[in-house]
Amino acid sequence: MDWLIPIILFLDQITKVLAREYLIGKNIEIIGDYITLTYVTNTGMAFGMLKGHSFYLGLVSTIIVTIIYIYRKIYMNNNKSLLFDIATVFIIGGAMGNLYDRIRFEYVVDMFSVKYFSVFNVADSFVTIGGILLAIYFIKKERNYTWKKTSW
Repeated sequence: MDWLIPIILFLDQITKVLAREYLIGKNIEIIGDYITLTYVTNTGMAFGMLKGHSFYLGLVSTIIVTIIYIYRKIYMNNNKSLLFDIATVFIIGGAMGNLYDRIRFEYVVDMFSVKYFSVFNVADSFVTIGGILLAIYFIKKERNYTWKKTSW
């Protein structure tokens, strides 16, 4: 499943290149003014938190990605779970996309804007979906463990 990581990174970076090329100074409506394409640079993290701390966010991101990757390699040697594998690959690929931006530009490019919510990019989407899948995996795992534990 590691082969998905560079694909996620590529998808993220190509959308950011296109955003830099075609969206600066524009706001393209997709669904009225509720979902739009726009060019935004973000020196913080989700929802604009910790603006201006790109270096520290990059450092924390590097540590988290490294821990997830090592845990994934150790875990996947002992257990085969497609859900866990996909979840961690999505998180790693997405985090690497934003980390690349932080290292290269000291900001992350966002382009998808949802009214009353936030502006995000492809990498953010993969991290979010991966996090949801990982939560589902652990919930399922805990329920199976609890059932097995109490059944005898």
